[in-house]
Amino acid sequence: MDRNEDVNTTVPEGGAVALKKEEFPFWRILLWSLGGVGSTIIGSLTGLMTYFYVPPETSQAAFPQYLSNETILGFTLVGLIGYIGGLVAIVYNPFVSTRSDRSKSRIGRRKVFMLVAFLPVSVFSYLMFSPPVDHVSPANAIWLFAIIVLLNLFRATYGVSGALVPEFGSTSKIIMRFSTFGAIGWVLGYIIGSQLIFMIKDALVTAGMAPVDAFRTTVGGLILISTVFLLLQILVVDEKRYGTGKSSTVALGPALKLTFKNRTFVLYTLANQIYNWGDGLFQTGLLYFVTVIFGLSEAMLFPFGATLLGLAFVIYPLVPMIAKRTGNKLLYMIALVIMFVVMFIFAWADKIPVSAQILPWIIVAIIAIPSAITGIIPGAINNEIIREDCLRTGVAKEASFNAAAGLITAIPSGFVGLIIPSLLLLGRSPENPLGVRTVAMVSAGCMLGALVMLMAFYNEKKLKASLKEYGYQ
Repeated sequence: MDRNEDVNTTVPEGGAVALKKEEFPFWRILLWSLGGVGSTIIGSLTGLMTYFYVPPETSQAAFPQYLSNETILGFTLVGLIGYIGGLVAIVYNPFVSTRSDRSKSRIGRRKVFMLVAFLPVSVFSYLMFSPPVDHVSPANAIWLFAIIVLLNLFRATYGVSGALVPEFGSTSKIIMRFSTFGAIGWVLGYIIGSQLIFMIKDALVTAGMAPVDAFRTTVGGLILISTVFLLLQILVVDEKRYGTGKSSTVALGPALKLTFKNRTFVLYTLANQIYNWGDGLFQTGLLYFVTVIFGLSEAMLFPFGATLLGLAFVIYPLVPMIAKRTGNKLLYMIALVIMFVVMFIFAWADKIPVSAQILPWIIVAIIAIPSAITGIIPGAINNEIIREDCLRTGVAKEASFNAAAGLITAIPSGFVGLIIPSLLLLGRSPENPLGVRTVAMVSAGCMLGALVMLMAFYNEKKLKASLKEYGYQ
């Protein structure tokens, strides 16, 4: 990293932020990651908004139609609601992040925000699936928009907790532990929140419950469990003992200006956002790939997910070891290449002369490799970029980086939720799967775009050299 190019600021009196001597304990990392399971479950459930309001054209969903499928400038109502609601939260994020950076709360400058937000996040996540009218109505659109705005505001408030990882990550070993167990937690949460839910829902339907009631009952139960996990995450946070012990004195404008001057952070954030587009299209589209392209039941998502989890668990411990030899950048690039190929296969899987009972299992085995890599490496890179900046400048503005990332990706971050309902309108039935194919191909294009940007704009050697200069091992 070119220090003169990336940040031009005066190091505060006292020099760079000192590394905390006491390491964040392993058992606390485990409980922190369990909180990550809860966050991912809730995030995955809210990601089912498209499924709930624009379900597959099969007998498996059988939900009432709550919103009109008419498009506005080519975009569906549910897509626009999700996108605009996300933008509102992005505007709010810099304010809450800077407030957190500057907080002198005795509870902790991150912990106090986590305590305020975790219950509202759970409540509004459930209300998303409880529109007031059981048929197409403007009241449902107004309700959903209000819920999305409030949910995103409280999620942004809880999101300042992400700044604790680079702060508690006093060594590369600690950051890699956070990333590794965070990745395991993400996989567990994702499988529960986006796949196991359908098996539970189907069991309740078989027992005689209406599909929409079975879905809401399952969502409510999973959110309740997730709330307990979030509380555990809050309880393990001890900022006075494991943090830097510093609050930022930099106001909102200057703090954001400092982060935007970090060219490596800005360009990496953009590259990672393109990957997140592709991953978001994959995650949202997976239900449609299974039911429309392969003609299988929604309930099959769980055995596929459980298999993916088992394989990923085997691979996770290998990722840090391999990264020591290859570097984080190369390993990330390999994952992007594999995902590009996988998404291309998803688009045309029904044309491949392999049984639909066999091909999905082959794809699951392949996906386990990039899933393990991308679950660990992108976050580790991001946290090291933030750690390097805070060490070099002496400004403890970790949460401001999260706010800056939100502003950098303000318009593109809602890309997936905006376009995927419109793409699916091109065709989401076994007879006409054009929309589902398009989702897969756009995802493949995103993986390729992220690969090119990562190759061109991230200089890992410079970053590591600067970290080493400031005593980071």
